[in-house]
Amino acid sequence: MDIQQIRNFLKLSEELHFWRTANMINITQSALSRQIKTLEEELGVSLFERNKRNVKLTPSGIFLKNKWSTLLNDLNEVHVFAKKIGKGETGHIRIVHPDSISFSMLPELLARVAESYPGITIDLLQLVYEDAQQSLLEYKNDLAFTRQVSKLPDISSKLISSLPVALFVPKSHSFVTSDDITNTSLAKQQFILPIANARSNFYFFVQEIFKFYQIKPVATYHSDFGSSVLGLISRGLGVAILPISFVHHGTPGIRALEIPFSTDLYVSWRKDDRSPAVLNLLEIIADLSLTHQES
Repeated sequence: MDIQQIRNFLKLSEELHFWRTANMINITQSALSRQIKTLEEELGVSLFERNKRNVKLTPSGIFLKNKWSTLLNDLNEVHVFAKKIGKGETGHIRIVHPDSISFSMLPELLARVAESYPGITIDLLQLVYEDAQQSLLEYKNDLAFTRQVSKLPDISSKLISSLPVALFVPKSHSFVTSDDITNTSLAKQQFILPIANARSNFYFFVQEIFKFYQIKPVATYHSDFGSSVLGLISRGLGVAILPISFVHHGTPGIRALEIPFSTDLYVSWRKDDRSPAVLNLLEIIADLSLTHQES
Protein backbone atom coordinates (compact mmCIF):
# COMPACT_ATOMS: atom_id res chain seq x y z
CA MET A 1 0.00 0.00 0.00
CA ASP A 2 1.02 3.62 -0.41
CA ILE A 3 -0.09 6.96 1.00
CA GLN A 4 -2.28 7.75 -2.01
CA GLN A 5 -4.21 4.50 -1.55
CA ILE A 6 -4.79 5.40 2.09
CA ARG A 7 -5.93 8.90 1.14
CA ASN A 8 -8.38 7.46 -1.38
CA PHE A 9 -9.69 4.99 1.20
CA LEU A 10 -10.25 7.84 3.66
CA LYS A 11 -12.10 9.88 1.04
CA LEU A 12 -14.35 6.93 0.23
CA SER A 13 -14.93 6.30 3.95
CA GLU A 14 -16.30 9.85 4.20
CA GLU A 15 -18.42 9.83 1.02
CA LEU A 16 -19.49 6.15 1.09
CA HIS A 17 -20.15 6.42 -2.64
CA PHE A 18 -17.74 5.00 -5.23
CA TRP A 19 -18.77 7.07 -8.25
CA ARG A 20 -18.83 10.38 -6.34
CA THR A 21 -15.50 9.66 -4.62
CA ALA A 22 -13.83 8.66 -7.90
CA ASN A 23 -15.02 11.88 -9.49
CA MET A 24 -13.67 13.96 -6.59
CA ILE A 25 -10.20 12.40 -6.74
CA ASN A 26 -10.07 12.38 -10.56
CA ILE A 27 -9.83 8.64 -11.23
CA THR A 28 -12.30 6.19 -12.75
CA GLN A 29 -14.72 4.27 -10.56
CA SER A 30 -13.19 0.97 -11.69
CA ALA A 31 -9.69 2.21 -10.72
CA LEU A 32 -10.94 3.16 -7.26
CA SER A 33 -12.62 -0.22 -6.86
CA ARG A 34 -9.36 -1.97 -7.82
CA GLN A 35 -7.41 0.13 -5.29
CA ILE A 36 -9.79 -0.76 -2.48
CA LYS A 37 -9.78 -4.45 -3.44
CA THR A 38 -5.96 -4.47 -3.53
CA LEU A 39 -5.86 -2.78 -0.13
CA GLU A 40 -8.28 -5.32 1.35
CA GLU A 41 -6.30 -8.23 -0.06
CA GLU A 42 -3.02 -6.83 1.28
CA LEU A 43 -4.50 -6.29 4.75
CA GLY A 44 -6.49 -9.52 4.73
CA VAL A 45 -9.66 -7.78 5.91
CA SER A 46 -12.82 -6.40 4.35
CA LEU A 47 -13.05 -2.61 4.63
CA PHE A 48 -16.47 -1.95 3.11
CA GLU A 49 -19.80 -3.74 2.92
CA ARG A 50 -21.28 -3.18 -0.53
CA ASN A 51 -24.60 -3.82 -2.20
CA LYS A 52 -26.42 -2.18 -5.09
CA ARG A 53 -27.81 0.56 -2.87
CA ASN A 54 -25.37 1.14 -0.02
CA VAL A 55 -21.70 1.26 0.90
CA LYS A 56 -20.74 1.21 4.56
CA LEU A 57 -17.62 0.61 6.58
CA THR A 58 -16.92 -2.69 8.30
CA PRO A 59 -15.66 -2.64 11.91
CA SER A 60 -12.12 -3.02 10.51
CA GLY A 61 -12.78 -0.15 8.11
CA ILE A 62 -14.02 2.09 10.95
CA PHE A 63 -10.90 1.29 12.99
CA LEU A 64 -8.52 2.06 10.11
CA LYS A 65 -10.40 5.23 9.19
CA ASN A 66 -9.86 6.60 12.70
CA LYS A 67 -6.21 5.51 12.92
CA TRP A 68 -5.16 6.51 9.42
CA SER A 69 -6.89 9.90 9.67
CA THR A 70 -4.80 10.73 12.74
CA LEU A 71 -1.59 9.39 11.20
CA LEU A 72 -2.05 11.33 7.96
CA ASN A 73 -2.74 14.54 9.86
CA ASP A 74 0.49 14.00 11.79
CA LEU A 75 2.33 13.22 8.56
CA ASN A 76 1.05 16.41 6.95
CA GLU A 77 2.28 18.42 9.93
CA VAL A 78 5.69 16.72 9.65
CA HIS A 79 5.89 17.64 5.96
CA VAL A 80 4.94 21.27 6.67
CA PHE A 81 7.52 21.43 9.48
CA ALA A 82 10.21 19.95 7.22
CA LYS A 83 9.52 22.63 4.60
CA LYS A 84 9.85 25.34 7.26
CA ILE A 85 13.17 23.87 8.39
CA GLY A 86 14.37 23.90 4.80
CA LYS A 87 13.48 27.58 4.50
CA GLY A 88 15.00 28.44 7.90
CA GLU A 89 11.57 29.44 9.23
CA THR A 90 11.84 27.07 12.16
CA GLY A 91 14.58 25.35 14.11
CA HIS A 92 16.49 25.48 17.38
CA ILE A 93 19.48 27.84 17.70
CA ARG A 94 21.92 28.12 20.60
CA ILE A 95 23.64 31.49 21.02
CA VAL A 96 26.58 32.35 23.28
CA HIS A 97 26.84 36.02 24.19
CA PRO A 98 28.72 38.34 26.55
CA ASP A 99 26.83 39.95 29.40
CA SER A 100 27.46 43.38 27.87
CA ILE A 101 24.81 42.94 25.14
CA SER A 102 22.13 41.39 27.36
CA PHE A 103 20.18 44.65 27.59
CA SER A 104 21.12 46.26 24.28
CA MET A 105 21.79 44.46 21.00
CA LEU A 106 20.61 41.01 22.09
CA PRO A 107 16.97 41.91 22.88
CA GLU A 108 16.77 43.83 19.60
CA LEU A 109 18.09 40.81 17.70
CA LEU A 110 15.64 38.43 19.37
CA ALA A 111 12.73 40.79 18.70
CA ARG A 112 13.56 40.81 14.99
CA VAL A 113 13.89 37.02 14.91
CA ALA A 114 10.53 36.63 16.67
CA GLU A 115 8.92 38.95 14.13
CA SER A 116 10.45 37.37 11.02
CA TYR A 117 10.79 33.73 12.10
CA PRO A 118 8.41 32.99 15.00
CA GLY A 119 9.04 29.25 14.55
CA ILE A 120 12.70 29.53 15.63
CA THR A 121 13.45 28.77 19.28
CA ILE A 122 16.64 30.08 20.88
CA ASP A 123 18.77 29.09 23.88
CA LEU A 124 21.02 31.81 25.35
CA LEU A 125 24.30 30.89 27.03
CA GLN A 126 27.14 32.84 28.63
CA LEU A 127 30.61 31.33 28.39
CA VAL A 128 34.15 32.64 28.55
CA TYR A 129 35.77 33.11 25.13
CA GLU A 130 37.70 29.86 24.83
CA ASP A 131 34.70 27.80 25.94
CA ALA A 132 32.49 29.61 23.42
CA GLN A 133 34.86 28.75 20.57
CA GLN A 134 35.26 25.14 21.65
CA SER A 135 31.52 24.64 22.01
CA LEU A 136 31.08 25.90 18.44
CA LEU A 137 33.51 23.25 17.21
CA GLU A 138 31.72 20.59 19.26
CA TYR A 139 28.30 21.63 17.89
CA LYS A 140 27.13 22.61 21.38
CA ASN A 141 26.15 26.08 20.16
CA ASP A 142 25.51 27.63 16.76
CA LEU A 143 26.47 31.31 17.08
CA ALA A 144 28.83 33.08 19.46
CA PHE A 145 29.14 36.80 20.13
CA THR A 146 32.63 37.56 21.43
CA ARG A 147 34.98 40.48 21.94
CA GLN A 148 37.64 39.00 19.70
CA VAL A 149 37.85 37.47 16.25
CA SER A 150 38.20 33.70 16.12
CA LYS A 151 41.56 32.38 14.94
CA LEU A 152 40.34 28.81 14.53
CA PRO A 153 40.43 27.56 10.91
CA ASP A 154 36.95 26.00 11.06
CA ILE A 155 35.26 29.10 12.52
CA SER A 156 34.18 32.23 10.64
CA SER A 157 33.94 35.60 12.37
CA LYS A 158 32.45 38.93 11.37
CA LEU A 159 32.80 42.33 13.01
CA ILE A 160 29.40 43.52 14.22
CA SER A 161 30.14 46.76 16.04
CA SER A 162 32.72 48.80 17.86
CA LEU A 163 31.51 50.30 21.13
CA PRO A 164 33.06 52.85 23.49
CA VAL A 165 34.12 51.73 26.92
CA ALA A 166 33.61 53.59 30.15
CA LEU A 167 34.82 53.74 33.70
CA PHE A 168 31.94 52.59 35.88
CA VAL A 169 31.97 54.09 39.36
CA PRO A 170 29.61 54.19 42.36
CA LYS A 171 27.06 57.00 42.22
CA SER A 172 28.67 58.70 45.22
CA HIS A 173 32.15 58.60 43.66
CA SER A 174 34.21 61.79 43.48
CA PHE A 175 34.54 61.43 39.68
CA VAL A 176 31.78 63.56 38.15
CA THR A 177 32.83 63.86 34.51
CA SER A 178 35.36 62.21 32.20
CA ASP A 179 37.68 65.17 32.85
CA ASP A 180 38.18 63.86 36.38
CA ILE A 181 39.87 60.76 34.99
CA THR A 182 43.62 61.34 35.01
CA ASN A 183 46.73 59.27 35.54
CA THR A 184 46.98 60.45 39.11
CA SER A 185 43.30 60.01 40.03
CA LEU A 186 43.07 56.54 38.46
CA ALA A 187 46.15 55.33 40.31
CA LYS A 188 44.27 55.84 43.59
CA GLN A 189 41.28 53.68 42.64
CA GLN A 190 40.37 50.17 43.78
CA PHE A 191 39.65 48.27 40.55
CA ILE A 192 37.51 45.25 39.76
CA LEU A 193 39.39 43.51 36.94
CA PRO A 194 38.77 40.77 34.38
CA ILE A 195 40.27 37.43 35.33
CA ALA A 196 43.82 37.14 33.95
CA ASN A 197 43.59 34.78 31.00
CA ALA A 198 46.10 34.30 28.21
CA ARG A 199 43.25 33.78 25.72
CA SER A 200 41.03 36.66 26.83
CA ASN A 201 41.25 39.64 24.51
CA PHE A 202 39.29 41.91 26.86
CA TYR A 203 41.74 41.28 29.70
CA PHE A 204 44.65 42.47 27.54
CA PHE A 205 42.53 45.32 26.21
CA VAL A 206 42.02 46.61 29.76
CA GLN A 207 45.73 46.20 30.46
CA GLU A 208 46.51 48.40 27.43
CA ILE A 209 44.26 51.10 28.88
CA PHE A 210 46.22 50.97 32.12
CA LYS A 211 49.46 51.32 30.14
CA PHE A 212 48.01 54.38 28.44
CA TYR A 213 47.30 55.95 31.81
CA GLN A 214 50.66 54.69 33.12
CA ILE A 215 49.22 53.02 36.20
CA LYS A 216 49.43 49.63 37.89
CA PRO A 217 45.92 48.97 39.15
CA VAL A 218 45.14 47.68 42.61
CA ALA A 219 42.42 45.03 42.63
CA THR A 220 40.70 42.90 45.26
CA TYR A 221 38.01 41.43 43.04
CA HIS A 222 38.23 39.75 39.62
CA SER A 223 35.31 38.67 37.43
CA ASP A 224 34.51 38.07 33.76
CA PHE A 225 30.78 38.63 34.28
CA GLY A 226 29.66 42.22 33.98
CA SER A 227 26.48 41.84 36.05
CA SER A 228 28.57 40.70 39.01
CA VAL A 229 30.98 43.59 38.50
CA LEU A 230 28.13 46.12 38.42
CA GLY A 231 26.75 44.69 41.64
CA LEU A 232 30.12 45.19 43.36
CA ILE A 233 30.41 48.74 42.04
CA SER A 234 26.93 49.64 43.29
CA ARG A 235 28.02 48.60 46.79
CA GLY A 236 31.07 50.85 46.60
CA LEU A 237 33.55 47.98 46.36
CA GLY A 238 35.50 49.35 43.42
CA VAL A 239 35.45 50.77 39.90
CA ALA A 240 35.75 48.94 36.57
CA ILE A 241 36.35 49.44 32.86
CA LEU A 242 33.49 47.93 30.87
CA PRO A 243 31.77 48.36 27.49
CA ILE A 244 29.43 51.34 27.76
CA SER A 245 26.49 49.12 26.75
CA PHE A 246 26.37 48.00 30.39
CA VAL A 247 24.51 51.25 31.15
CA HIS A 248 21.44 49.52 29.67
CA HIS A 249 21.44 47.05 32.57
CA GLY A 250 19.88 49.78 34.69
CA THR A 251 21.85 48.82 37.80
CA PRO A 252 21.07 51.43 40.49
CA GLY A 253 23.83 53.28 42.30
CA ILE A 254 26.37 53.50 39.47
CA ARG A 255 27.56 56.01 36.89
CA ALA A 256 29.48 55.54 33.62
CA LEU A 257 32.18 57.97 32.52
CA GLU A 258 33.26 57.47 28.92
CA ILE A 259 36.98 57.12 28.17
CA PRO A 260 38.65 57.38 24.71
CA PHE A 261 38.74 53.67 23.91
CA SER A 262 36.43 51.24 22.12
CA THR A 263 36.02 47.47 22.01
CA ASP A 264 34.91 45.31 19.09
CA LEU A 265 32.06 42.80 19.00
CA TYR A 266 32.18 39.81 16.63
CA VAL A 267 29.78 37.04 15.73
CA SER A 268 31.29 33.61 15.04
CA TRP A 269 29.85 30.47 13.47
CA ARG A 270 31.04 27.19 11.97
CA LYS A 271 32.24 27.53 8.38
CA ASP A 272 30.52 24.27 7.40
CA ASP A 273 27.17 25.22 8.95
CA ARG A 274 24.54 25.33 6.21
CA SER A 275 21.55 25.46 8.53
CA PRO A 276 18.97 27.77 6.88
CA ALA A 277 17.92 29.03 10.32
CA VAL A 278 21.50 30.00 11.21
CA LEU A 279 21.95 31.72 7.83
CA ASN A 280 18.71 33.65 8.36
CA LEU A 281 19.92 34.83 11.77
CA LEU A 282 23.24 35.92 10.28
CA GLU A 283 21.33 38.04 7.76
CA ILE A 284 19.39 39.72 10.56
CA ILE A 285 22.61 40.30 12.51
CA ALA A 286 24.26 41.88 9.45
CA ASP A 287 21.26 44.16 8.96
CA LEU A 288 21.27 45.05 12.65
CA SER A 289 24.98 45.88 12.46
CA LEU A 290 24.42 48.13 9.44
CA THR A 291 21.54 49.90 11.18
CA HIS A 292 23.70 50.64 14.23
CA GLN A 293 26.52 51.97 12.04
CA GLU A 294 24.15 54.35 10.24
CA SER A 295 22.49 55.62 13.42
